[in-house]
Amino acid sequence: MRNSKLEMFRISHFAFALLLTCCTPATTRPPFAPVPEALHAVINAAPADVTQAAQTILTADSVPVGFMNLQDAFLETKEFAGTHRLRLWADPDVPGKARVTIEAVYRPFEDPSRTPRDLERAAPPGSPGQLRAEQLLAALKDKLGVTTY
Repeated sequence: MRNSKLEMFRISHFAFALLLTCCTPATTRPPFAPVPEALHAVINAAPADVTQAAQTILTADSVPVGFMNLQDAFLETKEFAGTHRLRLWADPDVPGKARVTIEAVYRPFEDPSRTPRDLERAAPPGSPGQLRAEQLLAALKDKLGVTTY
């Protein structure tokens, strides 16, 4: 009887440790939501595949990717065309599809007393950032397909 309790104790600790390592709430996505002006589409691919395809498209277009995480399906470019930056979030939709959000922002000025996100503004229509976001979304639609609900 004593051995069975000890064995159950070991198994429960092992299960707890396994659960803890598999379900970590840590993410590399930023703690903020995309700007309301961000572009949206449902792309016919898994979130990680959309993120990888976006990285390939941006690199081919000479837009430097600063950060990408396939597990979190998030991508962020370095600044380009002055102070413009793109961010892509790909969230699961139905199996094999992803809800994609592409944000184009720019930073009109620097202020070390404020956080970088506080200084970002949605890229205006016709700006290099907004045009690049539209091109990226169009390229993803062409390459992977799009679903309209």
